[in-house]
Amino acid sequence: MKAVVLHKLGDAPHFEDFPDPTPMEGEALVNVKAASLNHVSKSRARGSHYDSYQQLPAVCGVDGVGVLEDGTRVFFGGCRPPYGTMSERTVAPKAWCGAVPEGINDLTAAALPNAALSSWLPLAYRAQLQQGETVLILGATGVAGKVAIQVAKNLGARRVVAAGRNEQLLQTLLNLGADAIISLSQSDQDLAKAFAQEASIHPFNIILDYVWGHPVEVLVTALTRHELMAEGSRIRLVSIGALAGPTASIPSAALRSSGLELYGSGGGSVSRKAIFETFPKMWTLASCGKLSIDVLPVPLADAEEIWDRQDTMGRRFVFVP
Repeated sequence: MKAVVLHKLGDAPHFEDFPDPTPMEGEALVNVKAASLNHVSKSRARGSHYDSYQQLPAVCGVDGVGVLEDGTRVFFGGCRPPYGTMSERTVAPKAWCGAVPEGINDLTAAALPNAALSSWLPLAYRAQLQQGETVLILGATGVAGKVAIQVAKNLGARRVVAAGRNEQLLQTLLNLGADAIISLSQSDQDLAKAFAQEASIHPFNIILDYVWGHPVEVLVTALTRHELMAEGSRIRLVSIGALAGPTASIPSAALRSSGLELYGSGGGSVSRKAIFETFPKMWTLASCGKLSIDVLPVPLADAEEIWDRQDTMGRRFVFVP
């Protein structure tokens, strides 16, 4: 079969022949219809993810949409190494194969879960969003950030503030449900002022952070200014990604002098039960047009060519065998 195969961490994978998989007990053979190129897949291939490849060569891809031998169309993940989702066929645990409702096309079904779960799980399970709270999203012009705006609104946020670097997309976030926007491309002084101004009007209850690094340092400094500190006021900052850098320097005084709480959200921070509870709710919103994602289909054979390319329109590349 044809597949997108990684031979060395840090290198781009190649489109080439790879041995066909044979399912073992408890596994299903999946004929792949679509697989998205998301940040998890890229960081695993770079070797920077906590679940990077231990065995090479390996087929790339962590999730996708395919058809089982009985004709059932499923969203799936958890492929047994060295197999992945960016291939014509693969094997996946039957427990990680869930039916996709009719009315949701393969491209959307392949791209939406990774993006939607990245905000849904931290909002519902880590930060435990309450109706009427205010959510700040750092990295809102990215694919997952755009989806996060919609998720936050659907889960009951009263106000969503969207912060991002892509000036071309920033204004369009208002159409997705954002109530205010902040450019992360400003000087530190202006950015801190923008954060403080929004927080003075509607204090941030939850911060979904896809960027980490220096923007978080500026934000924490802004939010722990004396005039913004309210006794007993909780600010739950959830780290989801690190697009702006793997580290951020946060003074201990910021934690001692405010209601700031730090959380992480990833594969090891939520239960499988929580993930599977979320899927039906996510599909329902997608089916009725309340949750969408912009996608760009790409032939699987072109994977190496576009692997490191950034789409300036906030679309997710989806490989189609």
